[in-house]
Amino acid sequence: MDAWYKGVTAGGGLHRAIGFDSHMENRDWEGAKNSIERTYGRSSRAHQLTLDTLSAAIQSRRMLSPRLARLIA
Repeated sequence: MDAWYKGVTAGGGLHRAIGFDSHMENRDWEGAKNSIERTYGRSSRAHQLTLDTLSAAIQSRRMLSPRLARLIA
């Protein structure tokens, strides 16, 4: 996600999404997705790929979390 984030921010297209950078730096992908949705709307064609990528990362984290918890215990 770090390389993806650098690529997304290099274009400067998300500079108006309030809180996006701080959410991404804290690895709060749900917060980053919500900031884009609040700023641009859920159906923003310009940012749909970004929203899809964040959704996939969130889903992946949710699916891996129980498995990681078992490994640590």
